Amino acid sequence: MEAWELIGAFGLLVAAAGIAGVIGFGGGLVVIPFLVMLNPDFIPVPMVLVSPVISGLIAWRERKSIDLSSVKWTAVGLAPGIAAGAATLASLSQEALGIFISLLLLTGTGLQMFTTEPRQTRATLLGSGALAGFMANTTGMPGVALAVSLSRFEGPVFRSTLNSCVVLMTLVSAIVLATAGQIHGFHLVAASVFVVAAITGFFISGPIRHVVDRRGTTQIVRAVSVAGAITLLIRSIN
Repeated sequence: MEAWELIGAFGLLVAAAGIAGVIGFGGGLVVIPFLVMLNPDFIPVPMVLVSPVISGLIAWRERKSIDLSSVKWTAVGLAPGIAAGAATLASLSQEALGIFISLLLLTGTGLQMFTTEPRQTRATLLGSGALAGFMANTTGMPGVALAVSLSRFEGPVFRSTLNSCVVLMTLVSAIVLATAGQIHGFHLVAASVFVVAAITGFFISGPIRHVVDRRGTTQIVRAVSVAGAITLLIRSIN
């Protein structure tokens, strides 16, 4: 792990935390393809370790708006998804991981772009919890599935509820990865840099979250994430 890679990752994580602080999700969609291209070891472990920090700050800032019922039913679906994600991660090479991440990103973005707003039922929350747990341990990006299932919320309720769910599942994911022997010293070094970047991005997001239109920003996030995922896919295939 080179110093320039950590510097590049720091800038990407500032942007990711800033985007997440403004609209509630989307930071991972933008930066993960580029983190993988910088150094495949940045995904998923360091992202899993820093996610509770980013999401915890966002959820705490607007904690009075959390929809606890949604958090509860999402959490119930968490365990099988995390277990499946850990098994998948252990079986993939770096090239295969790049292809897998890019396809998941394209699928997740497509779901947000082309599906209608789902009914928010216990079944959809359970399913999104399982998918988010799977994506947490494979891509370090659980928020995509959750954003679809919680899409009827907007503003503070959306941000606080989604990020409360992310805190819970990424803490469990970190425990699972540690138990499976997937966390090493260089992961902790990268995660330390990521935490400083995340805090920086979070404070940048504070003054602007009230004036940014969530729908317009989301379109930009999706466009950049698609471009990054396609670039990663081509790089991994070649």
